[in-house]
Formats: sequence, structure tokens, C-alpha cells
Amino acid sequence: MEYFNVKDILGTRVDEGQSSYVRLGTMPIVQQTEDVFAQGLPDEYAFVTTFKFRKTSRREDWYLWQIFDKYGIPQVSIRLDGENKAVEYNAVGLTKDAVRAVFKNPEVDNLFDRNWHKIGLSVEAKSVALYLDCKHIQTLPIEDREDIDIQGKTVIGKRLYDSVPIDFDLQRMMIYCDSKQAELETCCDLPTGPVSRTPCKLTLEKKLMLPVQKHQLATDNIQCLGISCHKL
Repeated sequence: MEYFNVKDILGTRVDEGQSSYVRLGTMPIVQQTEDVFAQGLPDEYAFVTTFKFRKTSRREDWYLWQIFDKYGIPQVSIRLDGENKAVEYNAVGLTKDAVRAVFKNPEVDNLFDRNWHKIGLSVEAKSVALYLDCKHIQTLPIEDREDIDIQGKTVIGKRLYDSVPIDFDLQRMMIYCDSKQAELETCCDLPTGPVSRTPCKLTLEKKLMLPVQKHQLATDNIQCLGISCHKL
């Protein structure tokens, strides 16, 4: 078994003031959900990712991250709607098919350029909070969510209407069991962030990483997806 390590990504690139990242879009990034979330998602968690759009993806409507069950029914997702400049969190509802929180305002518009950005979502029992570049944007209410079915698949970066892989650059993607981690994130890894003049080097410690089998070709090219159940 090996741990995801950003430095060992095939096709890794380095940006000025930026840690290693991978350029996606040539193949689907798919993993069996039970290999990623063996016990399912926690009731409350934080989703954090550092990425940037490419020219072809800024106006696309796509899923940055999605889990669907063994029948192909979506369980949870983060949707980036480039045409309407919105960030949407979706999940299976406890009493209805789906519940969602849609973030759409002028501050969200800034996400849809070609600069590096950090998205943080704090998912709690009754609310979802969005953080962009370490700034709290909005907190929205959400109805009760159902547990996910881990017998399906987890996908990164696919277009909404035909599941084609999306072109974008990804430096980091993490899910923390502590929902407050989205609020505690810093932006020293962003070239245009608050402390970009003295950029810090991002290191992903093993305790935050998920093990992956060498033969899992679908995820060998994206080695910065992880989950941490450590309270940081």
C-alpha cells in the first residue's frame, strides 16, 4: 500500500509560488466509494480543494466532486455552474430525493476566472457554509440528509450532461471529519493569496492520506484526494 503524495503525481507541474499540481481532463478520475469512504461520509465534514479553471472549463457546468450509488443515482456532489456562476452542494435527502444549497452572488463570480482558488465547504447537520479563498461567503440552511451508499463510485471533474472529463488544474482535495476545518484553512498555498509574497510549501502528511493500491489506474494520476478523521 502507498499513500497519496502530490510530489509523485504523473504529469506534475509547478506554478510560481505554488506547490505541485496535476492537470486533469484527459481521463476520468474514478474510484470505488468503499475504497475512499469505507464507513461512509461523516454526518458533518469539511470539503477543501485548491484548483483553477482552464480556458475551456470556465463556462462549463460540471461536478467538481460526486458520489453516486451502485445504480448510478447521485448521493452527494459539488457542482460548479460556469454559465450562471454558482456553486451548488447537493445530497440525498432523508425525506425527499435531494436537498441542495446554491451559492450565487458577486463574490462567487470571482471564482470563475483562471486564477488559483480555494473552495471550502463546511457541511453541518442543518447548514452548509461556503468559503472562497479563506473568506466566509455565505451560510445556507439545508434539510436533513441521508447516509451515502458506499457501493457506488466517487468521481472527480466530470461534465454535468455527458460525464466527459473536465479540463482543470488540481493541487489539493481533502475531506475532513471536522466541519470547522473549512473555516480554519489558510491560503498560503495560493499565488495570489493573502501571504503569497512569502508562500509556504504545502505538505500533505500521511495521517491525512488515503491508501491506494498501485494497480488502481483510474486514480494513479490524481494523488491528492484524501480524508482525515483527525481533529486539527
